Order: sequence, then structure tokens, then C-alpha cells
Amino acid sequence: MGVIYRPKGRALEYSELALNMGSGCTHGCKYCYAPGCRLVRREEYFGGFTPKKNLLGRLAAELRKLENGKILLSFLHDPYQPRLESLTRRVITMIKESGLNFQTLTKGGMRAAGDFDLYGPGDSFATTLTFDNDEQSRMVEPGAALPEERIAAIQKAHELGIDTWVSFEPVLDADQVLNLYERTKAFVDLYKVGKCSHFPSAVKDWRSFGHEIIRRMEADGKKYYIKQDLLVLL
Repeated sequence: MGVIYRPKGRALEYSELALNMGSGCTHGCKYCYAPGCRLVRREEYFGGFTPKKNLLGRLAAELRKLENGKILLSFLHDPYQPRLESLTRRVITMIKESGLNFQTLTKGGMRAAGDFDLYGPGDSFATTLTFDNDEQSRMVEPGAALPEERIAAIQKAHELGIDTWVSFEPVLDADQVLNLYERTKAFVDLYKVGKCSHFPSAVKDWRSFGHEIIRRMEADGKKYYIKQDLLVLL
């Protein structure tokens, strides 16, 4: 796999291009699929981040071959886990210097705000929201920013004129996701809603949840995308 690659399967519903800077993520989310994709033990994967060998050189070479596209950071690790900010900023700068666009999907909260000056037309900032309370977030996403900080980061991005979106995937509690939608709809441009895989979810009736969140988004005139794993149940 190159530094920049075309995702497969459900990931392709989020972005046609993605960038993988390395392996490992200290957020330690219990629902994370990345250790399985990388065929490593979860304890090892969550122990720290290791950048790809010659990452910046390989990235420069791959960027020269691309004429257009919007690159997502990142599916296999969070670009704003602690102590990764300077590398992420360098990677984004290289993407912008190449004339391409980027989007970041993070649970790093305000750590991402240091790069908001790099965003321009065609770029997007996104965060994953799962819980509306600190207790459950600490239990399931122990290294990630808490919900209020993630919400603050996306609100700040919106205030700066940056295109914003939220990923509701995995959906672990329908009522909490609906609450998170109501709390963020004033400053989120797009919602991407999925289901939940490989982790216990409190949602028992996916059809009812799907119809309700669609009803609310349409009533509010919000842009949204329903992922195929949820769409087939509606």
C-alpha cells in the first residue's frame, strides 16, 4: 500500500483517496478495526505510533503523480493523536503545495485547531461523535478527546469558514447520537451516518433510528449521507 491509496469497501463511502502516515494510535478506541486490518495485537497497536519509512519522500513522489483529488487523513490512525501534530502539519502542507485538497477525520479535538490556518476552499474538517457524556467516552475511547472538546473543535472550524462534517459511525447509542445531532446541527455542514460493526451497540431497531435521524436532517435542510450498511435496513 502506498502512502496515498484508494480505500476499499465501506471506507470508500467516506473518501476516494486516503493517506496513511504509519501504524498505531494511542486513542485506543475499543471499537477500532485498524489492529485487525494491520494484523497486530490491539495492545501493540495502541501502544504508540510508528511513521512509515521515508514517509515524506514517498509522499512527495506520490503527490507528483496526482492531478486532482481530495485526500483523507486518516482511516488507520488518528492524525491528531498526541505528539503527531507536527508530522500531520507537514503532510497537510505538502498536500496543499501540490495543489490538491485534503480532509481530516479526527477524535483529537482542539489538537487539530493548530492547523486550521491551512484549510482553504475544497478542504474539510471532520470529527467522529459517539457519546454525549464523558464517562462512556473515557471507557470506550480512553485516549481520544472528550465529546465537548470535539464539538468545540468543529464549531471553531465552522466559525473560521472551514467546511465541516461529522461521522456518526459507529452508532453505539441511538438517543445519544440524536442528541449530538441536535447539539451540532448549527455548525456542521454534512453528516455521514453508519451503523456499528464488531462492537456491541445499544441500538436494537436500526430502521427506526435511521428513519428518525433522516427525518430530522431533512426537516433542518442538512446535507447527509447514509452508509450502505444502514441504508439496506431502511
